[in-house]
Amino acid sequence: MIINNYRRAAGFTLIEMIIAIVVLAAATGGILASFASISSKSADPMIQQQAIIIAQGYLEEAMLKPFNDPDGGETGSCEEGARIQYDDVADYNCINDTAGARDQFGAGLAGLGSYNVIMSVTAVNIGSPAVAARRIDVTVTHDNFTNINLVATGYRTSYY
Repeated sequence: MIINNYRRAAGFTLIEMIIAIVVLAAATGGILASFASISSKSADPMIQQQAIIIAQGYLEEAMLKPFNDPDGGETGSCEEGARIQYDDVADYNCINDTAGARDQFGAGLAGLGSYNVIMSVTAVNIGSPAVAARRIDVTVTHDNFTNINLVATGYRTSYY
C-alpha cells in the first residue's frame, strides 16, 4: 500500500484567470468612463457661480444710483466713458461688455474675459397706485459654455 502524501495543488485554472481579467477590465473601464464624464463637467458649477457674482455686481452697482438724473437731463441711454461717471440708473441702459466683465473704471477683470455682460433698463410702473420704477436686467453669458445664460433682474423705484 502506497500512501500519497502529496495533496492536489490548489489554484486557478487558465480559464478562470481569463474570466477574472475580463470582468475586472470591464468594471475598471466603466469606472474610468464615469470619472472622465464627471471631471469634464467639473468647471460648470464654477463658471455658473462666477456668472452669478458678475450679474449681482453689475445689478448692485446700478441699483445704488439715484432714480432720476441729478443734473436734470434724463437721457435714458448709455453715456460715453467709464461707468464711474454714470449718475443715475437710466445711464446703465444698453451696456454691452462683450470683451469681458469690467469694473466701474472700464478695466477688464482678471480671468473674466470670457464673460459677456448686457444690461437694459426700462421704465415700468409697479403696484396700485402706480409707482414709477426702472427694471434693470443684467444678462451674463460665457463664450465657451453655451449653457451659461444668466439673467438677473432688479427694480429701482422713485422714492419721491
